[in-house]
Amino acid sequence: MDNKQASAKMNWAHTRRTLLERLRRTRTDESSWYDFFETYSRLIYSVARKSGLSHADAEDIVQSTTLKVAQYIGRFEFNPGRGKFRNWVCLITKQQIANHFRKANRLPPLAEWEPGAEEDAELEIEDPLSQWDALWDREYLAHINELALAEVKQKVSPKQYQIFHLYCIREQDPARIATLLGVSANEVYLAKNRVLPLYESATRAIHGEVTETAAA
Repeated sequence: MDNKQASAKMNWAHTRRTLLERLRRTRTDESSWYDFFETYSRLIYSVARKSGLSHADAEDIVQSTTLKVAQYIGRFEFNPGRGKFRNWVCLITKQQIANHFRKANRLPPLAEWEPGAEEDAELEIEDPLSQWDALWDREYLAHINELALAEVKQKVSPKQYQIFHLYCIREQDPARIATLLGVSANEVYLAKNRVLPLYESATRAIHGEVTETAAA
């Protein structure tokens, strides 16, 4: 790890500590907020960065979004037929980023969005957020995939994971994988059949957790 990577890692740890300290003031269960942060923080950060924000500003968005969630979590009603928790977090994130750009342009912040408002209400956000929904969905799926892979990696051998990753994630030819890793074609298929169900199960489970985290 070079100095730049180490610094980024340290900054992220500091962000988590300071945010959790602020969340304690909400008198909510600290472990629940730790879970929320671990589940959502990198997703929010990634979306903020790809919306055009700097590293420092994206960290601020993580904090402001999480604090808004803490403020309104008591009003959130989990209703699978109308909206998921991640969509609710998406709206809050969207408003925080929009207000950042409005502040930069010396415009007044958007009217406060609160749970219970019409789910389909649109936030008026200028570019660079014109592709917001597609960006959020793309980053969400990438986030779920990253979490699922990390979980699967802990459950199988390094060789099985490597074969699975090359075959199912990077979609390389089985014969090439066998040659590259010095294994038989049969071992490639066995690894795929062993690991793929674990990956699919982890993806479904994590998707459910991300949807319902803190909704209970």
